[in-house]
Amino acid sequence: MSRHVPEEQVRLVQTPHVMEDAKDKEYSCDVTTNTAMFFQMTMSVTLCVFIYEGTSYNLIFLGRVLPALGEASLVPFFFLLFNIVWVLALCAYLRAFLADPGRVPTSWHEFVLEVGSALPVVPSTARWTPGKATFCRKCSIPRPERAHHCNVSGFCVLRMDHYCPWVNNCVGLGNYKFFLQLVIYGSLASFIGIATSFREFLLCVGKLAGIEDNLWKEDLQITDMVAFMMFEGLAVFLCILLLPMLFTHVPLALSNTTAIEANYDNMANPYDLGSKLANLEQVFGVFGPDWFFPVQPFEPLGDGVSFPRWDEPLGSDNRPIANEEVLQGEQLWRVRYQVRTPVRPNPQEQEFDPLRTLTNWINGVDEDIRDGGATPAPAFAYAGMHSADAYDTGLTILSLPWDAMLN
Repeated sequence: MSRHVPEEQVRLVQTPHVMEDAKDKEYSCDVTTNTAMFFQMTMSVTLCVFIYEGTSYNLIFLGRVLPALGEASLVPFFFLLFNIVWVLALCAYLRAFLADPGRVPTSWHEFVLEVGSALPVVPSTARWTPGKATFCRKCSIPRPERAHHCNVSGFCVLRMDHYCPWVNNCVGLGNYKFFLQLVIYGSLASFIGIATSFREFLLCVGKLAGIEDNLWKEDLQITDMVAFMMFEGLAVFLCILLLPMLFTHVPLALSNTTAIEANYDNMANPYDLGSKLANLEQVFGVFGPDWFFPVQPFEPLGDGVSFPRWDEPLGSDNRPIANEEVLQGEQLWRVRYQVRTPVRPNPQEQEFDPLRTLTNWINGVDEDIRDGGATPAPAFAYAGMHSADAYDTGLTILSLPWDAMLN
């Protein structure tokens, strides 16, 4: 028989200085120096390819190849068509690389300390756990639903999707919009580059092979042709790289699912709101012009700490409604996480407090929790539990002093 851990013991595990350090401490990652250098090199090469594609298309293809073929009239149209999409793709890449993927906010840590044992906490498993906080064994604190620990970044990420070596950053709530735009605009820019230059590419290949063609109005240097052919080859490579991501992440976004959650099969997706538009608005915010630019949503519909579910009543603006009131912030967290409500002791029963406390202790009931509330969690739910992230192995954390738990 397990006894429910009182709030005082929970606070031994969730000490205030730990919560304060959560926003300031130096996070440690689990990757080696060689792996970190590989990710950095991958990101640098990808960025160089992006810049080369834009530069070679404008300077070589538009500036020399088309005029040499007597097709200079096409330059303005191709310039606008390609560069608008390419600039959007490049900006989305930089935003995905530089943006905070979504660290757990300090307000969540303060909320956990405030509600104490009234917050249901479950072990982290590869299963849907809607409306449940999970315990991170590496950060040693409860974290919001859909958050996972990124072993490369070294901290828990809200609505974590995956770690992307191409942008050398974890992809989560804070930059998933930018990552999705990168995939869409990058694929589109590569396709436009190939489609508008493929005929000229074949002509350059023929010219290098010694096939005479009277279509050339001016002579073109070999270095220009080689640079142009490199552009075409890299554009094909980018298409091959980005298209699988496009066909993977667009359906995930349309169903409000992350790459991690796509492997869950214990229940239907509780975050699928039943509408593709409503699901996309969870990533892009309320539909508007900001959807098409790599900027933070003007009207975000969530904070990454709690998420609407398909069975939750929503208003016309897709915001949660309970008791005919729009809930926000910690008030909404309390509802979605089913935080149990403490009650004040009845003065008429105070004389029986010692006996009642002993009885409740034997039965494993927390006397601070209202009758009829959620079932009290066992001791291991707070002070010690098996916490296995999507990529982690379980580790039992016993009810030990804090310093011992860090080892």
